[in-house]
Amino acid sequence: MTSSDSRADLVLRVGGWITAAGLTFTLIAILPLVLPSLELPGALWFLSMLTGVGLIVVCIGLVMGARSRGRSR
Repeated sequence: MTSSDSRADLVLRVGGWITAAGLTFTLIAILPLVLPSLELPGALWFLSMLTGVGLIVVCIGLVMGARSRGRSR
């Protein structure tokens, strides 16, 4: 395993964790739609945007991994 493979793997893992955190915040943010009496701060809507950021990081990790494999051939 080369160092670029390790970096790509690390970026993929970090992106996965960021996406999971964003999805968790999204589920919490939509709870008031199910329970109308529940009021949550508006900051949760901004934290739910981590889902998109995590997906972008995952895509970057995939590109890094593909490029490192292409160079090794």
